Amino acid sequence: MNGPACAVIALGLALVPLFSASALDPIFGGQKHRNEEPKSQVQPLPPQPPMALKADAGALDFHLSPLLKSGGLAAQIRQSLNDLIRDTHGETIIKLRAFVAGAGDARRVQAEVVNLFTEHKLPLPVLTVLQVGALGQEAAKVVIEAVVSTRRQANPNGLAFFAGQGGTSLAQALGRLQESVQAAGVAPDAVLVATCFTARLEDWNSAHGQVLGAFPHANVNLVQALRDPASDGAVCEAIGQLTNTPADAPVVLLESRRATLVGPHPLVFTGLQLSFGSYLDDAHEAFVRLERAATALDPVEAPVHVNVFSLDPAGGSALRKTTAVPPSTFTVETIEGLPSVDATAGIEAILAPGVPKPALR
Repeated sequence: MNGPACAVIALGLALVPLFSASALDPIFGGQKHRNEEPKSQVQPLPPQPPMALKADAGALDFHLSPLLKSGGLAAQIRQSLNDLIRDTHGETIIKLRAFVAGAGDARRVQAEVVNLFTEHKLPLPVLTVLQVGALGQEAAKVVIEAVVSTRRQANPNGLAFFAGQGGTSLAQALGRLQESVQAAGVAPDAVLVATCFTARLEDWNSAHGQVLGAFPHANVNLVQALRDPASDGAVCEAIGQLTNTPADAPVVLLESRRATLVGPHPLVFTGLQLSFGSYLDDAHEAFVRLERAATALDPVEAPVHVNVFSLDPAGGSALRKTTAVPPSTFTVETIEGLPSVDATAGIEAILAPGVPKPALR
């Protein structure tokens, strides 16, 4: 082999590593990188509303969103929340209780609350979401009650909490509530909020006027508990301002009137704790979770107001049997639905920390 041929072969051998390492790598190596799966990015979970918050009874105020006449459920939730945030003027919303009408997805409420409060850089409130049969207007899909902690002494003598007063009609339930309000020493125009669960809301204006006639300054919320009620009964609950601070104890139970009097004392508000099953063990577990959340804020709690919302009487009965709270503070209401397809009942409470035993009257 002559000299030039040897030189060409030697040059080719010398270039092989260059082509394999550099010239070929962009072709085959680039293909390898393109075929690699991108690394998964873990998105942070959205924040969850707290299960319990504490506020002083003397500083509480109560608001109610208006019934809306247009828009889908998500739009109405956002509008209602924006109205409440505007009306509270930057004060702290401690609790929201939302009533979703008909077949709307009640789970949308929590998502909208988290998104909107995060947008406004506001602390999240505790939350109760309930599905009911209907609201006062056919187009209304949600109404929201708000408990607000103000920077002023709104209730210098404290508050009276009236558990559900039942009757075979709205008029009878309202009459019993009026009797309890009078017995507690609360003036009719000092009732701040009244919520009535009725069997039917065929004439909302008349029913609303009836409640407002009894309590002229109250935020009145009327809901039809079930789409297809089996009876014409009603249950009404309320909160009113006390004229005089209870002298015998921070918390006083009027057992015969289903009323609890609380001076300007701290209160713990819980969100809705769900129960999954109608057995006593299922109900007991839900109540234990509720107590654990509340006592994390303060170790001793006296029950002030306890509500159970159940899809059927069995679920509500199970929760009642597993609790030792005084019957005068306890209300069971059958409703249309809960924010979980597996839930059978839910329990919410208002508790007074630092009060081992309420006084009785």
